[in-house]
Amino acid sequence: MKKNLGKILPLFLLFTTTLFAQTLAKYHLSANKTKAYVKEAVEITFKADQLDHRDVMFFFVTPKKSDDYEIKLLNKKTTELSYHNYTTTFTYILFPLKAKELRVAFDFTIKVASDEAVAQVYTGSRDNVKWIDTEDTNVTVPPLKLQIKQLPQPVDLVGDFTLKSKINTTTINQYESLHLLYTLKGKGYKDNNITLLHPQKDVTLFSEINDAYSKLTKDGYLIHREYIYALSSEKDFTIEAISLKAYSPKLQKFYTLTTPSYKINVEKIDTSTLLDDKESPNTQPFIRIDTIKELFIYLLIFGSGYLSALIQNKKQKKIKQPTKYDDITQSNSPHELIVILLNRYNIKELEPFIKELEMIKYKRSSKTFKEVKKEILTTVVSKQI
Repeated sequence: MKKNLGKILPLFLLFTTTLFAQTLAKYHLSANKTKAYVKEAVEITFKADQLDHRDVMFFFVTPKKSDDYEIKLLNKKTTELSYHNYTTTFTYILFPLKAKELRVAFDFTIKVASDEAVAQVYTGSRDNVKWIDTEDTNVTVPPLKLQIKQLPQPVDLVGDFTLKSKINTTTINQYESLHLLYTLKGKGYKDNNITLLHPQKDVTLFSEINDAYSKLTKDGYLIHREYIYALSSEKDFTIEAISLKAYSPKLQKFYTLTTPSYKINVEKIDTSTLLDDKESPNTQPFIRIDTIKELFIYLLIFGSGYLSALIQNKKQKKIKQPTKYDDITQSNSPHELIVILLNRYNIKELEPFIKELEMIKYKRSSKTFKEVKKEILTTVVSKQI
């Protein structure tokens, strides 16, 4: 008899709670489709209506987490139909991640409060605001069942998208980098794992992803994403064409997004042209006036410094002998140090440092000029260059 009571009691309490909840409010759970493909957006609506009009009523709905799907709240709308008569509609967007029968469960809580309890929130000073005292009822909601299928062929994107590319140049020198921008726009599932360009031999690649715009809609995320790349190399190379497979649930068809390939020509330049302190080294055969002025000022400063050093050394009893690597130590800018390395230490071991100095010069490096200079000194001293 006791065993039977133990089994009956939980069922009785569940029945009583459900019956009590039904006298408070009613709900309706639905989806705009019950069959979908993996990563296809499914719109789910949870509507709650107040039945007991004696007190103020609030509805709280929370979807249960699962590895089988992603679900996000699109919007929540509460309407007062009459006194103590509210209806609230929750709209969710679900993205299935596995091909199976999904059981999408929700926690539904009804909170009831008296007019007096609600009024307490709006009385007194702002520092004396109280939480509303409510009577809470948790309602058991049967899970929503969805039949999810795998697409008949693998794809990179699910939704309606476009992909465009833009390159600033196809000809650079061995000390420059080109800039390539891919723009992905459209609406559907937002996949953060898509990488368009991959590392290739003898090519230095820097990349960054910018989500310029991302907003959830009933058809998925409205996306404007930029894939930003900077590439450099010492010899010619090719940027392969991009091809992304996609499926459009709206049009119910497969399609392919493509961008062209780019052949990059890397020109060799005379290292002496780096004396021109501009982003693009001077490849013109004639000598520019501003270059002559810069050289004259450099010689004037160098001569003044040299004469000052001689005068100072005469005044001192103890003469300090210059070290072998003073030119590196005393360099004051990435450009100046590049010229020194190319003209006085032009060896293969220092080529990575020259590239790094170029990156610092154009503010595209995480390192500082001081750090790189220290690394260069360590290298030339250890190898006795």
